[in-house]
Amino acid sequence: MSPPLRRLPLFFVLAMMFSLLLLNLSVVSYFCLYLLKPLFGVENPDAISRGQLVSSADINAFLFLQAVSSIGGFVLTAILMIKLETGYVISSLKFNRLPALRLFILGIITILIAQFFIEFLVTVNEQLPFSSKMLDLIKKVQADEARLTNQLLGVKSFGMFLVVGFVFSVVPAIGEEMFFRGLLLGTLLKRKVHPVAAIIASGFFFAIAHFQFTNTLAIWVLGSFLGYLYYVSGSLWLPVAAHFINNFLSVLLKYLYNIGVISTDVTDTATPWYITLASFVLFFGCLYLFNKWKERFDTGEDDDDSNEDELATNENVLDTP
Repeated sequence: MSPPLRRLPLFFVLAMMFSLLLLNLSVVSYFCLYLLKPLFGVENPDAISRGQLVSSADINAFLFLQAVSSIGGFVLTAILMIKLETGYVISSLKFNRLPALRLFILGIITILIAQFFIEFLVTVNEQLPFSSKMLDLIKKVQADEARLTNQLLGVKSFGMFLVVGFVFSVVPAIGEEMFFRGLLLGTLLKRKVHPVAAIIASGFFFAIAHFQFTNTLAIWVLGSFLGYLYYVSGSLWLPVAAHFINNFLSVLLKYLYNIGVISTDVTDTATPWYITLASFVLFFGCLYLFNKWKERFDTGEDDDDSNEDELATNENVLDTP
């Protein structure tokens, strides 16, 4: 029997994909809110969901909410949709294939190089024309995000550093890559959407999902690059590794600053223009190598067709008197 979503139009599949994501995020988050008081002793779970953190218990509750919501939203949606669309979770998400070593090393080097011009993309994003009301809203959101980030990354104990690193690096690296690259981008490529359009589109939805006005351009570029890594390697492990390093680097540098190992908060330090320019040149040089070394992206359509043919043959044999 063919998976129920396999032959449906792409638009319908995408609509169902995002609808299921919103449903799963809502249900899991709503369920988690009821657990916050018995597990962490917080008196106002709704304030936790809005990022209004007062005590260490509030911070722990928020981290729990973030981790479980991400797993229940992105991971669960990816698994359910893949089961309905192809029936083969591990192979369809490209978890069954390791990237070539040279692509893996190049991917790690490239994501580190990209850190130096991400700030420039944020600056460009801030120069986009907005209405006065939109600017006021953006400033308020920025202030709230900065306050929340400082609370969450202002840890000094090694144990909390590991917890924060897990929630903000490991969980999104696996969950978001499963959904945006393994599921969304994988589906677009299987449906014969041009790779460039598919990569850019999946990167755009990745950026929109983060709801960060001033970082939208930077996150869009990052998401597109992660999609490119998925395409050129044919493996989900490479974008997972790059995503993890991108997130963990900020957590690590902030922690080292908090405990006095480094004297400058690198995450808030402006990058000199010549380093930004050099990083641009090196980044595109790395893209040239990726294009030269890329592996053939296997959509898995041939394997799925052969599996269906085999199942159909077996059913015919069983039905033969």
